[in-house]
Amino acid sequence: MGPYTVQQEAGRIFHDILLQDARLGLPPEVHAAASHTSFVTGTTIARPFIPVPTKVTECSAALWALLATYANTITAQRFGDDGHHPVRDYQKVVVDSDAATAFTFSFLLLKLGGKPAATDPDIVSARIRPRDTTQQFQPWRRLCTNVYQCGDGRWFHSHGGLDASPSLRMLGLPTHQPELVDEMKIISQYADHFRANVDDAAWLDTECNEHWRQAGTLCLTTQEYRESAQGRAVGDDPLYLVEESDLDILSTPIPWPSPQTSLNSQTRMRPLEGIKLLDLTRAIAGPTIARLAALFGATVVRISNKPLPELTTLLFESNLGKRDVDLNLKTETGREALRCLLEDADVILDGYRPGVLERLGFGPAYVQGLARRRGKGIVYARENCYGWKGPLAHRSGWQMISDAVTGLAWEFGEFMGVEGEPIGNSPGLSFTPSSLPPLPNSDYQTGIVGCLAIMNALDRRAKKGGNYLVSVSLNQYNSFLISLGFHDAVVRDELRKMWDHSFRPRHYDDMHRMLAILNRELPKKAPSLFDPKHMMSIKAELGVEEEVMDFLGPPVSFDVTRLGYDVGSCGKGSHKPEWPMQGE
Repeated sequence: MGPYTVQQEAGRIFHDILLQDARLGLPPEVHAAASHTSFVTGTTIARPFIPVPTKVTECSAALWALLATYANTITAQRFGDDGHHPVRDYQKVVVDSDAATAFTFSFLLLKLGGKPAATDPDIVSARIRPRDTTQQFQPWRRLCTNVYQCGDGRWFHSHGGLDASPSLRMLGLPTHQPELVDEMKIISQYADHFRANVDDAAWLDTECNEHWRQAGTLCLTTQEYRESAQGRAVGDDPLYLVEESDLDILSTPIPWPSPQTSLNSQTRMRPLEGIKLLDLTRAIAGPTIARLAALFGATVVRISNKPLPELTTLLFESNLGKRDVDLNLKTETGREALRCLLEDADVILDGYRPGVLERLGFGPAYVQGLARRRGKGIVYARENCYGWKGPLAHRSGWQMISDAVTGLAWEFGEFMGVEGEPIGNSPGLSFTPSSLPPLPNSDYQTGIVGCLAIMNALDRRAKKGGNYLVSVSLNQYNSFLISLGFHDAVVRDELRKMWDHSFRPRHYDDMHRMLAILNRELPKKAPSLFDPKHMMSIKAELGVEEEVMDFLGPPVSFDVTRLGYDVGSCGKGSHKPEWPMQGE
């Protein structure tokens, strides 16, 4: 065997792990089409280059391969047998591992009017900070989300969410200190406070989640997580769950919709053409699921509420391909508008804290009951942090929380080799956990998993009818990533040498600080990730007339099918609560 390559390992994960997992319910057609899927070699980076011990690039490329392969089979079913379309058989699918890696931080590549949307001072000052109603960009409030060592020696990941005030009140700290701008001094204040005032990290974990209903977790090792009650509860779950119901009542197959036409009046042959998806999500995995569904042809209407805070930097990207409707679901008017939209929906995507939509009257029982009443099954998809069973399933969570609780933060800390800091009651460990791996990888790749699961459920509905409940979680993706194993010693040494002088994070470096370094250094170390050939453009609807948005295109390509968005990104409440007419 030759030396390890990203593409060979991605192929192994695709063929030997994903395709062989019977729990995913992949139909025979997907296995048949897999031989038509390949990975670009020669022009893509062959050796791992992201400074993490996990197989981030390989996993992303493999998941994109499976998603595109499934899309290939649906496209052949829909457009391959009527004699009027150019798709006759399975198309050749090509996966670019460089672009699959760039996908894990794609919001940093987004440009508005030629300027980087996330970092350009003009865009940040004019469009991002004015919308930051909770002042989350203030360093004091932002750094509430970080890893700190408690007085008992254990490490705790606090998370301020989209509004840090409740977490700061819980900790007995001021909610706002805008005069503090020195990040290291702020970090020092937090560290001193946790060591002096939190003498029981396990109690803080309980108080934070069960009383204050805020996200936070103990930092566990991978073994500690596997042996925990939550780890055991979801330990046998696959990447996604698709549960069938009402097959006896709704037993008639639901044909795929008649293909809609794009803005240039030419059918794109995308697999989800005509599918209507209601997106009730916020930052980041959930919106990515819906955005990818739009990329593959679905008509997506996002339900937002203007008073609710958003991660504006990410909203520019996450609303790509979507219409956005402002509804207050705590009012009868808002609930009635959503109910009317549900009448014609094929998919509803729930990314809120578990139980929220049930309390608002739109949980799986009601939505699937509505589908029975109309005589046409629906896919209810839901995404959360911890998984959908076990003692922690109800908790709020984010990627950082999942990375910390599943053990990825510990693995990253060990990989970076941070020595000389005490780690309390974790015997045998001589390193400090980093706050988290340096990319929003778990969020973005859970987005791939969610889109894949929805595609699977829609395929089943097309073949035999019924209602479907799709469940995905950040923890299940992270567990899968960990199950792939870590880079061997040779690769780890290569990565450390590559990044030694430019990237040496400590536990107090939050993702914001680490992303700033990667955004500066990655173009030097991996320039092919930033090749313009990976980018696409579309007109945005973000308040500037004729403004063009440049964004990362899909890491996969087909012979005939052309993936892309029918509409550009838009702001909250830009559209009426109705489905667009065909061709709009």
